[in-house]
Order: sequence, then C-alpha cells, then structure tokens
Amino acid sequence: MNDGRLQVLLSGKGPSAREWAKTADIRTPVKWGDLEREIISLKLVPEEGVGRPNLLLGMVMILTSLVLSMFFLSPVLGAAFVAWATMVDSRGTQESLVTLAIFMFVVSIVVTVTSIRTWWSTRSRSTVSIMGGIVVIVSVVATFAVGLSYDGELPGSWLEVLALAAGFLGIAAVVLNLASDRDRSSGGPKSGREQRRYDAAREEVVDVLVERGLVVLTPDQRRRMQRMRVGTWHKFDAQGRV
Repeated sequence: MNDGRLQVLLSGKGPSAREWAKTADIRTPVKWGDLEREIISLKLVPEEGVGRPNLLLGMVMILTSLVLSMFFLSPVLGAAFVAWATMVDSRGTQESLVTLAIFMFVVSIVVTVTSIRTWWSTRSRSTVSIMGGIVVIVSVVATFAVGLSYDGELPGSWLEVLALAAGFLGIAAVVLNLASDRDRSSGGPKSGREQRRYDAAREEVVDVLVERGLVVLTPDQRRRMQRMRVGTWHKFDAQGRV
C-alpha cells in the first residue's frame, strides 16, 4: 500500500496535491480520467483555505443565480412586452414596450450563444440548456402568434429579426444538447464544497505536471479543463485530446 492511501486510512485526509504530484509515477501520455480518479481516491488536499465555506462566495453565487434566472426569463419578458404593446393605443407607449422587448431578445440571444459555446467545450447534455432553449422557442412562437393576431402594426423593424434569431438559436441549443451524451461523472463528488476542493486539487496537480514537463497545455486547453466538472476528465481520453 502506498503512503498516500495509508495516510487516507489513518487520518481520513489525503496528502497535499502539489507534493503528491511532484513525486507521483505518472506515465505519458497522461490518461486524464485515471489521473482524476487517483486525485479523488487519494483525497488530495489543495492549498489551505480552498473548499472551505465562504459566506461572501455564497452570496455572490446566490446573486449570480438570480441574475441568470432573469436572463433565462428574458424571452418570456420579451413576449410579454409585445403582448402588452398590442393592448395599448398610445404610439409612444408601444415604442417603449417594443424597445424593451427587443432588449430582452438581445439578452436571450447572448445567453443562448453562451450556452452553445459551453456545449461546444464539454459536448455534454445540459438539462438547463435544454429547458432554456425550449423557453426561448415557446416565447418566440408566442411573440409571432400575438403579432399576427394584432390588427395594427407595431413599431420596431428589428423585433422580428431578433425574435427569429433567438428562436433559431433556441432550436440549435435544444438539438445539440439532446444529441449529446449525459454529463456522467466518473466517481465525482456531489457537494459543491467537494467540487471546489477537488477542482483546486486538480489544478495544482496539472501545474506540477507542466513544471515537470510531463504535459504541454495551451491556455485554451487549461481553460477547457477548468470548465469540466470534477469526475468528467475521462472524456478527454475518449476524444483523444484536451
């Protein structure tokens, strides 16, 4: 039994990620899935303080979640503003409501493009992206249904173009995610605290492997590895590249 596993059994806490990586016998080319499983099984510990509860971080995450929720609701709000515009007689009020609707569809486009870029990096199915795409599609259909049923003509020549763009991107997001495999983690931790801990440990191990000359990674490859959830690095082995 190696020293790392003995330490886990005796103390329940693994060795330092950085110190372990300095002496670990790692064959090249590196099998990222095996390396990650070793990091988790040995319970490697990152630098002091990483993975501990952080009240400020928690508040930031909550606020970020609220903002993201509003972003995903943007197409619904866009459709609602269009419907509202058909119910008022004032041309000035209609222009204001249509402008708000245009802004909401622009936000929707940005969010959906970001979702597709995330899919491009991970090639994994995301339930959030699928649901978000469905919301966009339904909202765009509702927008055109309301517009076609309106006897008058709404101001804003960009409204139809942006709504259509949002709708097509929503369809693309749904199709791409449904055609992909589920994001199955290979023995990855479940809690957010453990995710942060092992994510930091992974980064330290990779830093040392780069210093030892065992791997050569571009900045884009490092960012791609950082975006992957703990327990999913085995996908790099299946793809034959990072």
